[in-house]
Amino acid sequence: MRLEVVSNRKLYIQIADQIRARILDGDVKPGEQLPSERDLAASLRVSRPTVREALIALEVAGLVEVRVGVGAFVRRLEQTPQGLPEQSRSPLEIMTVRRLLEPEATALACQRIDTSGRERLQALTAQMRSEANQGVWSAESDRALHMTIADYADNSVLRDLLDQLWSMRAEAVDSRFHQHLANIREVREHILSDHELISIRIVNADAVGARAAMIEHLDFVARTMIESWE
Repeated sequence: MRLEVVSNRKLYIQIADQIRARILDGDVKPGEQLPSERDLAASLRVSRPTVREALIALEVAGLVEVRVGVGAFVRRLEQTPQGLPEQSRSPLEIMTVRRLLEPEATALACQRIDTSGRERLQALTAQMRSEANQGVWSAESDRALHMTIADYADNSVLRDLLDQLWSMRAEAVDSRFHQHLANIREVREHILSDHELISIRIVNADAVGARAAMIEHLDFVARTMIESWE
């Protein structure tokens, strides 16, 4: 009886490993552009978002440079490349779980937030607006705002789950993925406006409106993550 080894590696890491092997074998030379996401997805029979995660994993490993709106280019290797970020969770899977939990945390926060919490939210959105005006996007400020909302949901289990999700957001692939998004001025502005609207609705104790605003915000980020960058 012949058995095949079952791989528990994430799909995007398996895809990245195949592309990595082609690069190291010299099939694509330094400076050359990899095939488009569409072509890679078709040849590998996977989704384009999975290819995008794979390309970012290769970028984290120092093998390619991802240029949003252009494509991925093989880098000249000055030293032995790093290994692939095997422990990084899928950014798209993390977003799916956030979409399940954060809208409800937002609605709960509307019911339980106090004056101190309202002031904290207002200070955070003001800080983020100031950062945006300087062309800066702070992942720390982003997390602080979302975790402030989680704090005032007043449910320790929910708060711990969201804290874990945001810790995953700091992993190499997810962090690089979101940095690419944040480098797009229109995306930064949209996300900032979303944060301001969410905060206003929480401050006004509008649970229905705040939940809806959080849903719209997370849906926008998810759509932006899966739309083509080419």
